Amino acid sequence: MQTMLGDGVSPSVQLTAAHVFLMEGMKKEALQCVHQGATMEHVGCVIQIYLQLDRIDLAQQQLATLKRADEEAVLTQLAGVQIALATGSSMAKEAIHSLNQMSEQYGPSIFLLNLMACACLQAGNYPGAEQRLMQARQEFSASDADTLANLIVAYQYQQKPTAPLVAELKSNYPNHFLAKGLATVEGAYEREAIKYKA
Repeated sequence: MQTMLGDGVSPSVQLTAAHVFLMEGMKKEALQCVHQGATMEHVGCVIQIYLQLDRIDLAQQQLATLKRADEEAVLTQLAGVQIALATGSSMAKEAIHSLNQMSEQYGPSIFLLNLMACACLQAGNYPGAEQRLMQARQEFSASDADTLANLIVAYQYQQKPTAPLVAELKSNYPNHFLAKGLATVEGAYEREAIKYKA
């Protein structure tokens, strides 16, 4: 794939290659595809990579570039929300405010409701997170992996039973990172339990 990314490659090929590299966990290669890109989409992708690398400082610099290009663009607003969420609970209220504005302007979506739920979780508003996730499930019939995983977290914080949701996640999305992590932990627990059986 890297041989296809020489000089003169179209921006959409660069973005597609970056996403393929990201799906394979190859962040350095993904960054090489888009770090010099001139489109807002390139900058948005660079921000995502920096956030995955825990380089919030570099992501904020790229956000400034997006704001100079178009401060009102949805891409700029979403990048700002994701940086705020990566920053921690101190910025969660700002993220919630931005997401509420976007939801009022464009209408709710599964993606926005999940982001709002994450912001609520970060702010410690677990019932608020549950409310948004339940809205996603009811209004959009959302049973995607992200909605399920976020709902499991919201339930866990509220000490509500998570077994049905965990079973649904494992059954429908066995390759999701949460399902894989749970399987690993459960396997380790079972191996240790065997050692102590009398």
